Amino acid sequence: MQSCELKRIDIGQLPQSLQMLIDCIGIEHAYRLTSIYGGRPKYIPKHLERTSLAEILPTDALEALIKRYGGMALEIPKCDHFNRQLRNQQIQQESSDGLSRSVLANKYGLSLRQIGNIRRQDAHQR
Repeated sequence: MQSCELKRIDIGQLPQSLQMLIDCIGIEHAYRLTSIYGGRPKYIPKHLERTSLAEILPTDALEALIKRYGGMALEIPKCDHFNRQLRNQQIQQESSDGLSRSVLANKYGLSLRQIGNIRRQDAHQR
């Protein structure tokens, strides 16, 4: 996922555990971590040199993660939360551009009811 797409994410709409991870290491690094380990626990060691996380996170992000979660098994949220929010934003935009619920349902593989729920979410958030 591109950095510009991640800037469209409303962090306040994400689960609390993901918000805390983003607060600790930033949204781009949190997305990378959830893409690789999402849905599984990941042990965060107390020492920088004892983890394979150094291969995917820069030193400053890894140090922040260790400082906050070192010695714990962290349940890494799935990256679906990011992807779903971006998909829903796209559906809302295309809906306001005039695409029908049935066209959107076919395009995104969702039911008419799900499209309606996504459209209503947009109305409630305004």
